[in-house]
Amino acid sequence: MADIRPFRGLRYDTARVALPDVVCPPYDVIAPAAADALRRRSPYNAVHVELPVSPTADPGERYTAAAGLLDAWRAAGVLRLDDEPSLYLVSQRFAGADGRELTRRGFVCRLRLEDFSSRVVLPHEKTHAAPKRDRLELLRATHANLSQIFLLYADPANEVGRALAAAAPPPQPALEASDGDGNPCSLQPLSGPIVEQVVALMSGKQVLIADGHHRYETALAYRDERRAAGETDADWVMVCLASMDDPGLAVFPTHRLLKGVAVPPADEVIGRLRAAFTVVSEQSGSPRDWAPSMELVSRSSGPNKLLGLYFPAERRCVTLGPRDTAALDDLVRRGLSPVRARLSVTLLAELVFRDALGLDPEHLEGHVDFAKSVDDAVADLDGGDYGLAAFLPATPMADVQAMAELGEAMPQKSTYFYPKLLTGLVFDLH
Repeated sequence: MADIRPFRGLRYDTARVALPDVVCPPYDVIAPAAADALRRRSPYNAVHVELPVSPTADPGERYTAAAGLLDAWRAAGVLRLDDEPSLYLVSQRFAGADGRELTRRGFVCRLRLEDFSSRVVLPHEKTHAAPKRDRLELLRATHANLSQIFLLYADPANEVGRALAAAAPPPQPALEASDGDGNPCSLQPLSGPIVEQVVALMSGKQVLIADGHHRYETALAYRDERRAAGETDADWVMVCLASMDDPGLAVFPTHRLLKGVAVPPADEVIGRLRAAFTVVSEQSGSPRDWAPSMELVSRSSGPNKLLGLYFPAERRCVTLGPRDTAALDDLVRRGLSPVRARLSVTLLAELVFRDALGLDPEHLEGHVDFAKSVDDAVADLDGGDYGLAAFLPATPMADVQAMAELGEAMPQKSTYFYPKLLTGLVFDLH
């Protein structure tokens, strides 16, 4: 099962740089304007290596540029290798969907890479080729894991949690920075006998990829390349592990914005959907008129979960609720598992995109943008040429786990584990 190890992390020397100035979000959630702002914040911000910019007209040189920056930062003493192998405790405080303050705890370590066929590491989302090509080129150039893949493990008795909590306080205070939403995140290295105890407790567990499917598959490809060259230095990958039983684990929805495809008039689409859905409400006009209804969609759950559709050309928004179980039964007859059939992302893909719009959900890469909140979707709609916006509730953690255990993959961005891990807290060199 899961084989984890401590490692000597490469970290910023906070006597030389302020940690809040040099951390950034994961590469796949950084908008171009945000990336530019992070680059201006500090010449040592992790975005310079996480999302490198080519110094020439050749875009491929951005990867060697990232490797050169890592070497230069180490030579200047901005980055230093820790003296001893450690686990790194991570704590993130944030407001949940209901506004209550939550704390999610985890720890960073190395994980031995396993093929999905071994059922040690369980995926739950599909991936696309382009992001994997990008991450592989960066990994080849830097020989480093720059951000953690976020993994979950079952710990109903809280054995790992209790072991970590009982560890003697480290001699150095935790380092803290905040993400772009103002959520504080702290990192604390942990060494000594407790490390062996945690390694032993994790050895009997499966782990589920929560965030970082593209990076995990990239790491597998890089491992295979290195093995073919007779090397085993890429058999491990840096991950952050958290308990799926942690009360601070939060899954938020990800909304969809459809572009570059023909969308029929709203009345026609709604008419095609009436066999599966009832129209709960309908608004028209500016976002302030319909955004509150989409917030309700985001927070809906269980058998009463809703879908929201906004037609920008007509400034018309409709909230849909399930009519009965007949549509789900039909999806099962099409060959989908009962778990997959009940997912909101499945209802959107099969009943809205495929049946109502006549689009193949498997061939929409490049035609769908994602928004992590209703406010973000509204901002994107204001500045983009979109034919449809679709608002969904969050996928329950139980459904994510069930899909992974069945070996079935959900569409990309079916989950949004919040908050995102910060890049730059610790790097791992191979």
